[in-house]
Amino acid sequence: MEKIAVLVDSCCDLPKEYLDKPGIYELPMQITYHDRTYLDRIEISAEEVYKNLPVEIPKTSLPSGESIQKTLNQIAADGYTHIISISVSSALSGTFNFLKVFLEDDDRFVTKYFDTKQVAVASGLIAVGAKNLIDEGTPFAEVATKVESMIKNAIVYFCIPTLTYLRAGGRISPVASAIGGALKLAPIITCKADGSYTIAAKPRGVKKGQKLMLSYAQEFLGDDKKYLLAIGHGADEAGGQKMLELLHDNDIKGQQEFVGQVGPALGVHTGPGLIGIAIVKI
Repeated sequence: MEKIAVLVDSCCDLPKEYLDKPGIYELPMQITYHDRTYLDRIEISAEEVYKNLPVEIPKTSLPSGESIQKTLNQIAADGYTHIISISVSSALSGTFNFLKVFLEDDDRFVTKYFDTKQVAVASGLIAVGAKNLIDEGTPFAEVATKVESMIKNAIVYFCIPTLTYLRAGGRISPVASAIGGALKLAPIITCKADGSYTIAAKPRGVKKGQKLMLSYAQEFLGDDKKYLLAIGHGADEAGGQKMLELLHDNDIKGQQEFVGQVGPALGVHTGPGLIGIAIVKI
């Protein structure tokens, strides 16, 4: 009898209502300041990270080997026989490759591990889709096939008021950051096919950015009606709701929808004020 767990890293920004479900396990990234390391979402919140950004921009690093082993032991103790492991893009984080070593070495489970080539809520939505299938009684092999399909049919866009933090984290070039700052641009970042960041557009201001993200969503969806939708925001709940309303006004409504604060690990690299959208076709 298959008993399937879903394993995610905290960069997936899995919606809280799913984190609380049995059979979902989250590996915390590490957020390191000069004097202390915190476990993402467990010991530090995104709001706390934002508050401290003017003082210090921390570094982020992979879940520790110890926390991976502890989590796998817990999954086994809870009686799970199979694991669907979902990680943010390997082009942006080493989590996927590090975790793979542990999963391949652990013969207690049948495992499928996935590099989503996405980040934040886009990866989270893929995990939501996987969990829904598991809860419907879908066999492991079929869940794995459908996760592969979701990865190919996912997008993420986020509009950020400044490139300062992406530059500080080495995720984008100093030249791109300087140009953005000089022109008061609010760039829209997305993930390329290889999972690395690219600038999709450079609108002046977040408002124009939201309209552009709407047009990207319309283009991606075409006539498709079966999809999951998530809005992520950086300490700007009103902005997140506004983005959702803009999508609704243009008849973009997911079969499930989530609005939430992006996690601390992404917040380090993007800073406050981010508005992002993710869509996964199911």
